[in-house]
Amino acid sequence: MNRRTFLQMLSSVAIAPTLGGMPSDCIAAEDLFPAEMGLNITGMSYWATEQVFSNLAYNASPWRVQIQGAPFTWDTPLPPMTPDGYPKEVPAKSFVESFLIFTTHRKNLPVQLSVHYDGKGKLGYIAGAELESRSPGRDDVRNLRKDAPFTSMVMETDPADPIRNIRVYERGPVPKETFRAPFLERLNGMSALRFMDWMGTNNSAVRSWSDRQRPGQFGKSELGVPLEYMIELSNLVKSDPWFNMPHLADDDYVRRFAEQVKKDLDPDLKIHVEYSNEVWNTSFDQADHARSRGLALGFSSNDYEAQLRYYAQRTSEVLAIWEDVFGAARQRIIGVYAAQSANGWTSETILSWKGVKAHADVLAIAPYFGGGLGSPDRAEEVSRWTLNRLFSALENELETDNKKTIQAQAALARQYGVKLYAYEGGQHLVGHSGAENNERLTNLFIAANRDRRMGELYLRHLKNWRIAGGDLYAAFSSMSEPNKWGSWGLLEEEGSTHPKWQAIQQVLKRKPTL
Repeated sequence: MNRRTFLQMLSSVAIAPTLGGMPSDCIAAEDLFPAEMGLNITGMSYWATEQVFSNLAYNASPWRVQIQGAPFTWDTPLPPMTPDGYPKEVPAKSFVESFLIFTTHRKNLPVQLSVHYDGKGKLGYIAGAELESRSPGRDDVRNLRKDAPFTSMVMETDPADPIRNIRVYERGPVPKETFRAPFLERLNGMSALRFMDWMGTNNSAVRSWSDRQRPGQFGKSELGVPLEYMIELSNLVKSDPWFNMPHLADDDYVRRFAEQVKKDLDPDLKIHVEYSNEVWNTSFDQADHARSRGLALGFSSNDYEAQLRYYAQRTSEVLAIWEDVFGAARQRIIGVYAAQSANGWTSETILSWKGVKAHADVLAIAPYFGGGLGSPDRAEEVSRWTLNRLFSALENELETDNKKTIQAQAALARQYGVKLYAYEGGQHLVGHSGAENNERLTNLFIAANRDRRMGELYLRHLKNWRIAGGDLYAAFSSMSEPNKWGSWGLLEEEGSTHPKWQAIQQVLKRKPTL
């Protein structure tokens, strides 16, 4: 942040209302930032750039059968599979392959890797992987550090003892740690970790406890991360977990989930509990479910009001189960009710519903900025802007509409006696509804995210959040590669930095830079 920006920031503080009852002109510089920062961890998928686990094959793609000599395909039916997702046999004149490591961002990894497995059979390697030597249960393989994915093929497998439990580690002793050290280091200082994407929350098909993701399942990372790992991570980094209960999950699932958390989570940690994610957002299956249930239960004759009231009702039911499980320690449960940031009516509709007051601790919103610039009716115009013009528009939005939205939601939170959290937030520069295909717009938005001024905007935005009375702010999200679907990652790849990441680190250190 340059000196001019910082002085402007201080001048705006002088005329802001109050912060926690303290006159704003008495606020120390370090108090300009949110009291607590949280982080949304990017979801698991075989194309993810974030390498979380010591087992580098955790994000492996689903298996595909390839017929020798035929073009690449995803469509050939799989052979019989083991319960944990490994082929029991290899079809004749075929092989079964998977991208064990898909991302091209793997120059941070050593060239020498080892593929470990249980069972009997033979693996082969192509594209970005090259076999060096074999031994029982272990292949030493080179990471070729090129664009092609690190790919393994099951060439032979014993139906009575099939190849399974495939793991990829850095060459040497097998690590005992579940998570890679660079990943853990990036979480230093985070008060909370939101596991919405790790749980595969949006459009989840999970209904019962038997549907949950379990350790050891192959090629299913996009369906969610096992609860065991979320608990372990929270315990390691001493960050409060933020869980999102699947919208179709039955009461037994909720209770068993809560019981496992109570048993295994560090007792000094609190637990944020949220029902699904953005149930106000009609683009998700969870919104359709809530609308259907709300209408069926007669919560309103208005579709959207019925949807929000059902969300409030089910959130309260879920929280009641958690509180019952924790009993005398129920104060550890933080009840989260989420609403649409730009629509205060959604907050009022949810918080005023019967029974909510008994469980609500938090009103959570997503105070993104810049979202309107990617709309189809503005895409062509905005795509021709310079970066200077784009940043001028973003700065204006931060000090007008975005600030007013935060202030209005903070007032509602105070009215209902709850804290205001950001369940997500940050820039929202992305084309949508067809505008995502405007390449010039995409390139402009990616360049803006990489510009130092984006970091300055984050600091200004977080200051506005704090001054308005906002509490925990869970930034979105940890790491991902920018593309036409958005520049969501605070970092793009391991070993590099980014203006957004630098801003968050500055907030964590509470050391404003003149």
